[in-house]
Amino acid sequence: MANFRALLWLNFKALLSTMRVGRKKRSFSGLGALALVAGLSVYISGLYSALLAQQLAPVGALPVLLVLMSLVAVILGFFFSLFAAQGVVFGAKDNDLMLSLPISPFVLMLSRTLALYLENLVSTVFVLLPAGVIYLWYGGPGGWPVLPLLLVSALFLNLLPTLLTLIVGFVLAWLSSRFPKKALASSLLQLLLLALILVGAFWLGSAINNVGNAVPAILAFFQSWGRPFLMLANGVGGGEPLQLLGLWVLCLIPFLAVTWLFAWQYKAIITRLSTHRSRSDYKLGKLTAAGQRGALLRKEARRWLGTPVYVFNTGIGLLLIPGAGVAALLNRESIAHFLTMTDGLSLSPLLMMGLGFCLSTVAITASSISLEGKQIWLLQCAPIPVSTILGMKMAFQLLVTLPCLLVGWLLLSLSFALSPAEWVLLLADSLLFALLCAPLGLWLNLRFPKLDAVNDAVVVKQSMSAVLTTFLPMVLLVPFFLIWLFFLDDLGAPGVLGVYAAVLALAAGGVFALVRRQGPALFQQLSE
Repeated sequence: MANFRALLWLNFKALLSTMRVGRKKRSFSGLGALALVAGLSVYISGLYSALLAQQLAPVGALPVLLVLMSLVAVILGFFFSLFAAQGVVFGAKDNDLMLSLPISPFVLMLSRTLALYLENLVSTVFVLLPAGVIYLWYGGPGGWPVLPLLLVSALFLNLLPTLLTLIVGFVLAWLSSRFPKKALASSLLQLLLLALILVGAFWLGSAINNVGNAVPAILAFFQSWGRPFLMLANGVGGGEPLQLLGLWVLCLIPFLAVTWLFAWQYKAIITRLSTHRSRSDYKLGKLTAAGQRGALLRKEARRWLGTPVYVFNTGIGLLLIPGAGVAALLNRESIAHFLTMTDGLSLSPLLMMGLGFCLSTVAITASSISLEGKQIWLLQCAPIPVSTILGMKMAFQLLVTLPCLLVGWLLLSLSFALSPAEWVLLLADSLLFALLCAPLGLWLNLRFPKLDAVNDAVVVKQSMSAVLTTFLPMVLLVPFFLIWLFFLDDLGAPGVLGVYAAVLALAAGGVFALVRRQGPALFQQLSE
């Protein structure tokens, strides 16, 4: 039992993160990632629960709120840990070491699965409890016992996203070990999944005002495909304990069966996943030569497209920018009506804030050094100037960002009927913001490298450089908002954009100077 607890704690820390500042591990390692997941869950649950309750309360259908939010809890849990099962349960880099220890593969598998369960439990609890509070606030039936019942139900409902991530993680790991170009295909599939999630969120936001009229159709759907979520609402708010007990059993039995099946054959599974088939179709061909910069750019492209979690976490903003442009173009009439009601108020500064928020999530350079891992010495010994290596890492992020940015900028400018000056300044501000994010992420990754991560997910999602590169540019948007709030009447929208362009130019120049002056020395000092 002591070995199991130690393994569970070790794998739970690996899932949450092992953030480091400098060279020393901090005691609060992982709490930042945990707090981020909890805060995002509370925000999503509180926002959508309040909007849904306003529509459902007048028609006497508040239990539907619990049905929908329990579904959201499962989806969020699956989303937050989509790649954890593949990287930690089936593809951990320490499999050889762990299997050589005097512990059974069965215990190792159970500890990793329960660590995944605990990570999912954070999002499940912090989605259901705010929904329960809002449900009671609007007069939902069941009284205050609803909250402890929701808390207990979260323990069982959380088994569903854990089971889904376990199965999907196994499938992704199997695909990665068997098919050529599997990483590229996996990355493209995950970007498609992300696009579908964004489309679904947009659809939910546009349809939420009519949810009161759609209650019969919603209940009909959950009577068939979504029966477990309806059982939760009936058991918690409808006073039907047998349905609640049935939900618990329905969640527990499949989870135990699949977990036991994987654990029973765990050593054989990860052994087969770690093997690769040899090919016999090699052909002689002519080698081609390429320049250093082109080779480095192709290397960065292969690393990015070949690491699904890397693409997924840094590609959200890339999809959001043109996606927002398309959504604005489809709602151009509504935007024009809104602008007429506000006496032609220019929204270009707010568009810049939205673009800046999306660009701050494209933190490709924030992980590019850490993902070199044990092979960092190859670049350090290569006959290539360090400035060229660092420059191509920044250039790759810009090459990926600029096409999406230009498409989004063009569609948004057309949809909001901006003036020519606003067109030019909005583009200039956006480009300068992108020019700031690329070197900032690289400099932070050089300052806070993580070359010994147990898997790529820890580097991309939970390392100090990735977190800081995402949130520091967002902080830089605050003074821009204050300038817009207090000086819009004096400067006008073009003036506000012009002032911010000067601020961004100074900031981007300063960070570029830091990378140029300190980058080579920091890069040569790196070691695992």
